[in-house]
Amino acid sequence: MLEEAAVDARPQRLPGDGSEQGTRLGPINNQAQYERVLDLIRDAKQRGYTFLTGGEASAAPGYFVPVTIIDNPPEDSGIVQEEQFGPVLPLLKFRDVDDAIARANAGDYGLGASVWGRDEDAAFAVAERIESGTVWVNETQHLSPLAAFGGIKQSGLGIEGGVEGLLEYTTVKTLVRRR
Repeated sequence: MLEEAAVDARPQRLPGDGSEQGTRLGPINNQAQYERVLDLIRDAKQRGYTFLTGGEASAAPGYFVPVTIIDNPPEDSGIVQEEQFGPVLPLLKFRDVDDAIARANAGDYGLGASVWGRDEDAAFAVAERIESGTVWVNETQHLSPLAAFGGIKQSGLGIEGGVEGLLEYTTVKTLVRRR
């Protein structure tokens, strides 16, 4: 079942100190973002959504949240419509590939997306149709200083990485002389 596969795919280690060997999930960046992630969890609980895993803040000191997967929340829920910037994810069902693409593109944000599939060419064809600054195929969050990274729609301003990121630090000046 897809739900079981998603839960089994989560990192097996709890969030921890990023300086410790083997830690794959560190803390949330700051207190305001930590509270925002916890608000998404509280909202999902209040609305009675089904949690496949997680759903509680870590008892460890710091801004730690374990991987939390929410099963098929409504399309208009905060967990679906907002950028989480934390390990809290909706697991959504779709009718077919066109439905999945339409729903992915319907949101206000487009920082990053990932497409997974056994047929890499088919997955890449789907990735080309996703409206996002970066779309990974069969991986996620692989960043390189040689490749541009930035969002579209309401997902931030500007680009970092690659030649495009360097151009963000330049000023273009056009001079025109009539002859």
